[in-house]
Amino acid sequence: MRVGDEIMGEAKDILFDCETRRVIKFVLHTNFPGHFDFGIYNRCNFKITAGACDPVTFSTFSKFEEFSQIFHGNADEVSKPVVLNRNYSGTENPFGSTLCYGTDQVIVEVMENPQHIASVIIYETS
Repeated sequence: MRVGDEIMGEAKDILFDCETRRVIKFVLHTNFPGHFDFGIYNRCNFKITAGACDPVTFSTFSKFEEFSQIFHGNADEVSKPVVLNRNYSGTENPFGSTLCYGTDQVIVEVMENPQHIASVIIYETS
């Protein structure tokens, strides 16, 4: 995976290892309307190229269908996502669940409808 110098804005979280003081994770927020975190973060404009054999580039405004092939692995179908439901303290989340798809070094949180990216987590594999 290649992340260029095209990560701009203040809409990212950077997580550090407290012992080594190395960056271990970036969380990029799209601030897309209809997402649970809408209005909490500014939009992070990013462009990421992923995929070893057939590289695919996706960005802040990409829809899942445009880059879903990076989650195929050795199969013809996309692996099943993890459903993320953000109900806190028994309250109902009016925005619904999101779907998280992962591969080596990246997790993409996708809104169910209209399949826009909600956030991207980039991490180092151990």
